[in-house]
Amino acid sequence: MANIQISDEALKGLQDKVILITGGSSGIGRATAELCLQLGAKVIIGDVNSPLPEFPESESLRFFKVDVSNWESVRSLFVQAQACFNRIDHVFVNAGVGPTTDFLDETLDESGQLAAPNMRTMNVNLTGAIYTLRLAVHFFRKEKDTAAAKSIVLTASASSFQNFSAADYGTAKHGILGVLRCVGGQIGSNIRVNAVAPSWTATGMVPAEAIRSMGVPVQEPEAVARSVVLLFTDQQRHGEVIYSWEGNFREINKVKGGLLDSALSLLGSNVTEDQVIIKLRAAAAATEAAAEAGQS
Repeated sequence: MANIQISDEALKGLQDKVILITGGSSGIGRATAELCLQLGAKVIIGDVNSPLPEFPESESLRFFKVDVSNWESVRSLFVQAQACFNRIDHVFVNAGVGPTTDFLDETLDESGQLAAPNMRTMNVNLTGAIYTLRLAVHFFRKEKDTAAAKSIVLTASASSFQNFSAADYGTAKHGILGVLRCVGGQIGSNIRVNAVAPSWTATGMVPAEAIRSMGVPVQEPEAVARSVVLLFTDQQRHGEVIYSWEGNFREINKVKGGLLDSALSLLGSNVTEDQVIIKLRAAAAATEAAAEAGQS
């Protein structure tokens, strides 16, 4: 599999586009917001934390406080974002937190019984992503110019397709890969959904220096931001996952020899489960339509 070369020319096309970014006050989200602004876009940041003072609001940058694990909070973010610039062109579903617990931790509650696991990471990283994607699709479909190309980029992780000994974080990121694969064919021809899957990146949730001291490279968030913007601008990319490491980029989901192709070769089946479920849904829809016609 060949690496992707992301040139400055490939990032053009965001002039006057409206980008909504969750988790945009720091890390990969902030680097992406800054790059989008440099490219002439208008940016709405939704985050539980306000941006740093040196990243102030302007005519092209607006901030709204949001808790992505709360449906009403995310819905309010989209309503306010739409009101700011009258449309939304691209959404970066990026808000996330680091690991908080292991599902097998023997934490006890006040009664001395085994307590439920802390679900904060799952609620932010996976449930929050589903909320954000659902609202993005809804608002895209509501716009009058339904032919305009729209896109959604999800923040997955290198842990989305590997063993990863942080149960809540790794499970949530595996879920992001599942969301990408399971909704892409259902949302309409003018909406693209892709994902980025960074390896170790110097964000607030990563102990970058400790990792580097092990001899493991840690890339800067600005590198990942380039892969996000490429997925915004390249209208041929849909259902893709761009893995990044040390500032290198590679599409690993749809490419020949990638994750999907490798899974099919291991399963040894000529008919995918997706093809079966699509046929089942079509048959159910035809039965329902026939029943309705018979009642009329």
